[in-house]
Amino acid sequence: MTIKMKLLFAGAVLLASSAAQAQTAAMKELAATAAKKDPVIWTESSPDGAIAQVIAAFNKAWPDIKVQYLRNTGGNTLATRIVQESQAGRAPASLVTGDHQQFELLRQRGLVVERDWTALGVAKIMSPQPHLIATASALGVIIWNKTKVKDEDAPKTLAALADPKWAGKAGSWVRAPIFANLAKLEGDANVTDLLNKLVANKTRMYPSTFPLAQDVASGEIEVAYGLYHATLPAIQKGAPIGVAFTDPVALSTIWSSVINKGANPEGAQVLAAWLATVEGANAYEAATGRGNPFVQGSQTQKLIGGRKLSEFPVDETAAYVAAQTKYNKILAGGQKK
Repeated sequence: MTIKMKLLFAGAVLLASSAAQAQTAAMKELAATAAKKDPVIWTESSPDGAIAQVIAAFNKAWPDIKVQYLRNTGGNTLATRIVQESQAGRAPASLVTGDHQQFELLRQRGLVVERDWTALGVAKIMSPQPHLIATASALGVIIWNKTKVKDEDAPKTLAALADPKWAGKAGSWVRAPIFANLAKLEGDANVTDLLNKLVANKTRMYPSTFPLAQDVASGEIEVAYGLYHATLPAIQKGAPIGVAFTDPVALSTIWSSVINKGANPEGAQVLAAWLATVEGANAYEAATGRGNPFVQGSQTQKLIGGRKLSEFPVDETAAYVAAQTKYNKILAGGQKK
């Protein structure tokens, strides 16, 4: 290494160290304010017990910030509830996790914190807009029953899953969000052709990916395309399920936003930023099965192993909605057969 290169390297290390110190100072400042306030109310759709594990891990890092969880399984009601509580003069949840389309409604009403999340150590890729921060992702995955299908014979691509040899033996989620995001890289024509082939093969359509995984585990169907986190309960119980991620991996990101009228927006910012660290992402994944592929060093980032990620960005929501509407109709047609 030349003297010039050594100086450049030392400068880069110093800048990185300074940035880390600034980020730590910013987090500590928010945390000091948060510790004097009421608990952060965090709302999303995961079971209470799962989020209790995440909060416990968070409090090991930030013990002075109190967090309470309020489960909301009706994703499309989240924004309405926040608006109603704000209008009534009540403090709504401080941190909300779910669909970015809901949070856009809140942004338009001036109810979310907009900030530079990189100042809290969050990578830019995880905050495409100043009111959003990526918390986790649902990942599309091919699964098969290892008792009925040898690993070497199992389909490893969606084109292979649509092969006529799996006619009557395959399953799919009847909803199309993952297929819609697949179209970002694979294109509408290819995804439309894929779905039509799945329907023609009499692929069994499921209202949820959890019973889909259960039927693969039991051998009711032999192969399927579902969501990775939905397979984990069966796998953890010893079910003979094989798993293969495609390339690209289709995914749907789960976002968080901080509500500025909540009782503790400072603590919510610390929690949201912590969830975007390796420690936070892995704690959330261990509890819910959903990890963050955008966090370098996280379990999910390692799991997908450098594959391309296919998802419409938040500023192309209209294209995503159009694709999802079209593909939902195709899959619903298969359900009726």
